[in-house]
Amino acid sequence: MENKPYHHNSDGTFRNPEGSPVKTGSGKFSYKTFNKERKKIKIEFPSNHVVPREKVLDDLEKNKNESYVAWIGHATFLIKLGDTTIITDPLFSKNTGPLIFGPKRYVESAIKLNEVPPVDLFLLTHNHYDHQDMSTIRNFPFKKAKVLVPLKLSKYFRRFSDVSELDWYQVIQVNKDIKDKIQDELRIVSKTLSHLKDDK
Repeated sequence: MENKPYHHNSDGTFRNPEGSPVKTGSGKFSYKTFNKERKKIKIEFPSNHVVPREKVLDDLEKNKNESYVAWIGHATFLIKLGDTTIITDPLFSKNTGPLIFGPKRYVESAIKLNEVPPVDLFLLTHNHYDHQDMSTIRNFPFKKAKVLVPLKLSKYFRRFSDVSELDWYQVIQVNKDIKDKIQDELRIVSKTLSHLKDDK
């Protein structure tokens, strides 16, 4: 543990930073309980909540030479900064989980994976199924995009040509690697976030 940050355990695993909320309950997942509770939930959303796919594609085309932030669904955003296009946690599958199991999405992604404009930078925040979508990663059309992931997750991106792992609090200046695409300084900072469920 000598010279290692607090969040690094001696066995190679990680823990939350000091002062983080403490998780209560057993933390064990029960698919039976999950399915039972899921059936009690009635999801409703306004008819105008979903922008027609044709309009999304049209807007992306109209703004292709502008900077913009476009919400594609859940944690998936397309962010265009100058000549650089960034995608975050791309999720295009119909459900989140191993194989065909897991919760199904209520709303389709705004566009299809094969309609995503060329991407220069792929950002993955963490490895929950609804963020690290393996089907999307396998079928992602821009394998030459630079990929930034948390520690120990680069193994899922072996088909990509340029993958870097970031520890918490680490900073990377990506325009050193994408010189032709990024004219201004662009730095990515890896920050912490406590992501837990309170069972009380």
